[in-house]
Amino acid sequence: MLTRIANSLYWTGRYLERSEHLARYLRVQYFSMQDIPMQDSRAFTLRSIERMYKGDNDPEKTLSEAEVLRSVGMSYEEPSSIRSTVRLARENARALRHVISTELWESINAFYLYCNNFSPDFFVTHGLHEFTSEVGRCCAIIRSRLDDTLLQDETWTLMKLGIHLERAVQLLRILLSKLYDIEEMNARGDNPILRQYQGTVILKILEGFDLHQQIYHQPLSPQTTVDFLVAHPQFARSATYNLRAVTTLIERLDGNAPEKNPVLFQAGKLFHYFRYLEYAEVEDDLVGQLSKALDSVYALHDAIQARYFGESE
Repeated sequence: MLTRIANSLYWTGRYLERSEHLARYLRVQYFSMQDIPMQDSRAFTLRSIERMYKGDNDPEKTLSEAEVLRSVGMSYEEPSSIRSTVRLARENARALRHVISTELWESINAFYLYCNNFSPDFFVTHGLHEFTSEVGRCCAIIRSRLDDTLLQDETWTLMKLGIHLERAVQLLRILLSKLYDIEEMNARGDNPILRQYQGTVILKILEGFDLHQQIYHQPLSPQTTVDFLVAHPQFARSATYNLRAVTTLIERLDGNAPEKNPVLFQAGKLFHYFRYLEYAEVEDDLVGQLSKALDSVYALHDAIQARYFGESE
């Protein structure tokens, strides 16, 4: 397969997965401010959204709700917006029409058309929940088309590789964004119950709240949250689950060749780090440890890019 085609398959998967996580973060974080009895809950929520989308961590910055929502949801000028991410997925997929199924292409194209035709003014005033929920529904349809209408060959493997690596990236970014929120609340001396509620928000963003309750049978705590989201091998959004998938997919790309593959070795080490992470070893510097882990996932991407595509995105 041409490296250009392989690269487009990988990035189609990454952009699709990214759009869903961005949409879920925006929906859950935005509507959570209605449940927080804080004097400046709106400003706090908008700062959190800005941090997740743009990496902006200035607590003194004055934010306009309409401008923030339009920028992160609808703006094509903002490369990290939901709309921009969906357009990038569609642009990559358009170059793949000769290697992917008609059904998969049509579902990706329909997703783009829905986002492109959605009114930015309606999104800002009334349409946020509708739009972000539809993003999740469209991504679920696309994943089903990927699994049901393609052979599980190199094409399927590369798209799945992009999906699972991006899912690990977004998990860590969401955790870090919410930990910064908690640090901000600590600095202001906010009610501990409000800080604890941020753990609930994290789990709802990642659609793991109910599963967490079923598994642990105890009040939510920082330890159970980290154990579940990072180390649990059977939760499909956990770091462990997705790094195991990445490792398996890299093995498929190599055809289980006997010679040592440094990228596979790198992925395997990262999988085992997440799988056997002990909360007690990281709790004193959780932000620092998760930041290092995120850097390691980015480094794994760089290694994948260099070995299989021979270029950088």
